[in-house]
Formats: sequence, structure tokens, C-alpha cells
Amino acid sequence: MKSTVLLLIGLVAVVSFPQQGHAQARLSPLIPPQSHAFGMPVDQWNVLQVHWALEFQLAGHTDPDTNPNTVGRVRFLPVDVLANQGVFHVTLKAGRAFALPPFVVYGEHYDNPSVPDDDPEDAGFAAFLEQIFADANISTTLDGRTLLQGYAAELESFMFGPSWFDAPIVYKEPLPRGENLNAIAALWAMGIGSVYRPLPVGEHELTYHVKTSFFGNFDNTYHIRVVP
Repeated sequence: MKSTVLLLIGLVAVVSFPQQGHAQARLSPLIPPQSHAFGMPVDQWNVLQVHWALEFQLAGHTDPDTNPNTVGRVRFLPVDVLANQGVFHVTLKAGRAFALPPFVVYGEHYDNPSVPDDDPEDAGFAAFLEQIFADANISTTLDGRTLLQGYAAELESFMFGPSWFDAPIVYKEPLPRGENLNAIAALWAMGIGSVYRPLPVGEHELTYHVKTSFFGNFDNTYHIRVVP
């Protein structure tokens, strides 16, 4: 089976959410995944971030007027879709939330007409996706505090999609996917999502780590500076 494309921007689950009493001061930076925030469901913010990232890096839509990295109060943080590791430096204004799903799979359209599109509703392909999520071990840490940890399949409440894009995201250059096979567009996305509350003014470090036997290990670090 041809390899589905992964956008891995590194994620028993460990989820830090508000508790009663003293623990209320430890309100999680993560917005609860089944909620609405800043005007739309958390799931939709994650889909928009993936859409922005794919258009920016793979489709070459870098014009902020046509592909803005901020919608309302929510900023979409950058990713390197084609690399296993990345270090990013981001400056945010105080009061700005941000979306950055730690583990995303997206389906593609190919240049070989004999190869069908990736279809999450196809039984065989769906089983392949299930294996991917069962195998991926993910960790999200912010300022030394673990926010998510476990296998992707265990973090079911944070899962979004599969969500089809309104139109295929056509790549500026074909991407090799095997002998005589290239991917030429992204069609849909699903994954483990994360939308963050605005962080306090100051310096912060966000890390995403993922280990998979199928795709290898991925490590991404975000140095986030929040300014007044």
C-alpha cells in the first residue's frame, strides 16, 4: 500500500484540565476539544490551521492577504511539513490564542490515473489509518508541563476529521510517493488537535514529540514570545 502523507509536527493519556479548589489555578492552556472558542468549534480551528499550513508550504500561497496566518484572535503557528525536526521562533501579541495540532494525517490526489485518491471511507485505507493512530506515541509539553501524552488512538477526544477541504490544495511541485507516482494535491485532513488559550506575556517553550514505527520519530520545538 502506498504511504499516506503525514503532517507530524512534533504529538493510559495524560490530559491537564481544570480541577476543583486549589487546582483551578492550574487551568490547562489547552481549550477543551469538544467546545466552541473564538467563534467556532475547536475542531474547525485545527482544520483551518492545517489548510493554512498546506497552502503556505506546499501550494506556495504565501500572500498574507489571500492566506492569512491569523483569523480573529487565533494565530496559526508554522510547521515544516517535509521535515522530521524543526525549531520555530514565534512572537504573539498578548491575548492571542493559537492553533497547532500535534499530529495530522492528510489524504492526497495523485498524478497516476490508475492510483485512486486516498479515501478515509475505504475499508482498507481506514484500517491503515487506524494502525497509524494506534502506533503513534505523542507528547506535548509547554514550559515543562505535560499537556498531552499517550498513543494517538487513546486521545480520542482530541481527534478531528476526517474533514474534506472545500477544494483540493494543489501543490506547486509534485511530491514523490513511489515509483512513477507523485502526489499533486491534498484533499482532506484528520488528526489530534490542539487550540491554546492566550499565554502570559513572556517567553515560553512548546515541544511536540512523536514516535512511530512506520514513519520514524519527529521532534518540533516552538520558542514563543508573548509581547504586550
